[in-house]
Amino acid sequence: MRILFRLLIVAIYLFLLAPLLFVVVSSFGDAAMLVFPPTSFTLKWYGLLSGKLADALEVSLEAAAASAAISTVLGVWMGLAIARGGGAFTGFLKALSIAPLAVPHLAIGIALYQAAMLAWDFSGLELAGSFSGLVLGHSVIAMPFVIRGTLVGHALFDPTIEEAAVTLGASRWRAFRAATLPAILPGLVSGGFLAFLASFDDVPVALFMGGGENSTTFPLQVLASLEFSLKPDIMAASTLVIVASVLLAFVLDRCVGLERVLGGRPAQ
Repeated sequence: MRILFRLLIVAIYLFLLAPLLFVVVSSFGDAAMLVFPPTSFTLKWYGLLSGKLADALEVSLEAAAASAAISTVLGVWMGLAIARGGGAFTGFLKALSIAPLAVPHLAIGIALYQAAMLAWDFSGLELAGSFSGLVLGHSVIAMPFVIRGTLVGHALFDPTIEEAAVTLGASRWRAFRAATLPAILPGLVSGGFLAFLASFDDVPVALFMGGGENSTTFPLQVLASLEFSLKPDIMAASTLVIVASVLLAFVLDRCVGLERVLGGRPAQ
């Protein structure tokens, strides 16, 4: 029975990792078009990355970083307001905070595009097809992760510790930095990490709010490239993203601990 269970676990991991292994192995193929398994191996595609793919990857990284930063700054305060509030309005805020997780991102993208068009009609402000509009749209879908992370971290925090710090003469800001922030930090880091991934991986919102000359994200560029060709340079760029993700997970594990980042038991 134990052997069957282990075989099941191995099969599940193979099912999850097989697409990633396919991408990595294909990136080393020598053929001009995508062939699997490769008949010969080379590293040339890593030196021949399309300029459009490189530019789109840069846009995605910058947009994800900006969206994660905005979501973290705003989400932590909204999360604290929900955690410490009461009454019907707090319940409304809590429901509102998870709405972007429940509503399909395609619907959110359409709604944001309509809002951007209204902003253009009334003020001449151009958001759709701009980098600022892309960041704004990604912040909408990323902020719920920070709010939920803050709520989880605050649930394990005793608010009387902050009150004691204020009673002893600390300002509210200093009490927050010294008492509350360290307690909610693991949840905040996890929320910011997931917010970054939500922005980087998004397609529907980027389709409506991005797509301009300086706002085409990596997923959109990959989809556009795959429509016309299956060159291995796309797989090479995707492999770099996979490697970067693994390195980021390793750094988080060393600095914070993945169990804390992902909401597991606190580090000893």
